[in-house]
Amino acid sequence: MSNYISDSSKTHWMVSNPARTTRTGMDGKPFRCPFCLGNEADTPPEVYRIGDGEINKPGWQVRVFANLFPITEIHEVVVHSPDHEKNIEDFPLVQVENILKTYISRFNTLSEKGKVFIFHNYALISGASLVHPHSQITVVPNEIPTVTLPVQPVVNIVEQVGEFVSYCPDYSEWSYEVWIRISEEGLGTRRLGTSFKNLNEKQISNLAKILKSTIQKLKKIYGSNPHYSKRAFGYNYYIYTPQAGSTGSPTGSGMTKQNNANGQNIVIPAEAGIQNSGNNWYLRIIPRFMERAGFELSTGIMVNSVEAKRASEELRKML
Repeated sequence: MSNYISDSSKTHWMVSNPARTTRTGMDGKPFRCPFCLGNEADTPPEVYRIGDGEINKPGWQVRVFANLFPITEIHEVVVHSPDHEKNIEDFPLVQVENILKTYISRFNTLSEKGKVFIFHNYALISGASLVHPHSQITVVPNEIPTVTLPVQPVVNIVEQVGEFVSYCPDYSEWSYEVWIRISEEGLGTRRLGTSFKNLNEKQISNLAKILKSTIQKLKKIYGSNPHYSKRAFGYNYYIYTPQAGSTGSPTGSGMTKQNNANGQNIVIPAEAGIQNSGNNWYLRIIPRFMERAGFELSTGIMVNSVEAKRASEELRKML
């Protein structure tokens, strides 16, 4: 049972859930991976799958079920594939598309129940307790305030694929962090289809391409630096989409024009007037190259050792 606790000012919230300490693998003992093909009986019943075969049987390509050790009352696991080791950067494009389609389907199913948060922790340093690549989807009650970064202006562009652009915001809290969002060209007249929940097949394919490409670039950056590569490559990403009761809506106005990696001019949408629009969503990738320490924890001020402009330049060189 999740217990939401606020500080004395009612501005900061935490979840108390002691059951999380009993998660599989936390005791260091060997165990059979519950996410692998053939081990479907080791998880709660499926609520969604992409692929063939009977429910709770092999044949799936992406599989969703309730988390055995939930943070929130509704907390789901999205297993990326039957493969125990391969992840987004290694998958064929169709498998990345399958994962994104799963996100969208579950978002649409769960959004009536509260604020939906989709995230992926990859490797132990990022908070993953199981090796088998998977994402998680949680639902926070609407009455619990949540704070997420507002959409950051598009600068330091890394790549553009169709209507999607990847970039390193000037306000980057982490070294080499990359954001993916829709450019003004892709947004058009802010039609309904550009909201995350209504992405069409072509948009999902383009998002899959730029997501896979970005993670591949980050992995190459990581592997090329001996200071970083002493430990396993890890990252987090999450998808922010405006929902009732959440903050993170952008402010300000005006258009931002930037040249993309191919020298083409693109226009980024004015932020005013779309604060509460479902079109105003983003995917934020946070590589875990460095760890946070006492200064960040005591002040709330993040330290980034790699300037965003330099990070984007290095990432553009990674093919």
